Amino acid sequence: MATKFKRILKCGKKGSATLEFITILPLVIFMCLFVWQLIVAGMAVFETQWVLKEGVRIAASSGSTKEAENKARSAFHASDYYSLDSYKVEIKDEKAVAKAKVRIKVLFMSSSPFTYSSSAKTPIYDDENTQMAGSMMLAGPLITSGGRFGPPVANMNITSHFGGRNDPLGRGYRNHTGVDFGASEGTPIYAAGDGVVTRAGAARGYGNLIVISHGNGLETWYAHMYSHQIGVHVGQRVKRGDHIAGVGSAGNSTGPHLHFEVRVNGQPVNPVPYLNGGY
Repeated sequence: MATKFKRILKCGKKGSATLEFITILPLVIFMCLFVWQLIVAGMAVFETQWVLKEGVRIAASSGSTKEAENKARSAFHASDYYSLDSYKVEIKDEKAVAKAKVRIKVLFMSSSPFTYSSSAKTPIYDDENTQMAGSMMLAGPLITSGGRFGPPVANMNITSHFGGRNDPLGRGYRNHTGVDFGASEGTPIYAAGDGVVTRAGAARGYGNLIVISHGNGLETWYAHMYSHQIGVHVGQRVKRGDHIAGVGSAGNSTGPHLHFEVRVNGQPVNPVPYLNGGY
């Protein structure tokens, strides 16, 4: 009798466990689908914000809304779960404006997809007035004379010279490939000479970097500004004294300053003689 009773209890426990499994399984599946839906939506939002920023950046620097739309659309990584429904870039009121709408599929359902819409804008670059992007104060061209290059900042207070030095970040004795000019954040940075911008953006160690080619292998480098302070774009022609950026402290920096380099055929040389008329 006791043995029979134990068998009944054992069967009851098995049935209870099976019932719990059947009840919990749909909930687990639903939670997995919900989490995956959130991931898909997050990816779609990320892609949307990327093409919006890319569109206004290209339009602001080139002035071409068609080029901005084409390049930004090609940068959008569509998937089986979301797609770019509409995208438009325009320039109005001296600003580049981009608008986008993305369709996001409702996973494993026949429901209509839901949409996410957003926009972005930035001031356009004005080469004639050297207008800066972001919140920088505007400054006119610096009237310069003297050396092969004009001063990259109005007051050239050198805080670190070219050549060997004890690294301020505590990394030992290192070669300093330029000179540092101490200045407060936002102080205008000027093109040292006529040339073409070959680089304008993020650079490891430098934080952000602008490189101007002056021909015959001669270049000037300007570093440590913040990204929103950069007021030129690759391919842009600049004149000596044009306002190109503002002093910052991005990258390997202990405080606001301009790191300025002169390079000949890719090799850094002492900038001081070029600024003082020695070349």
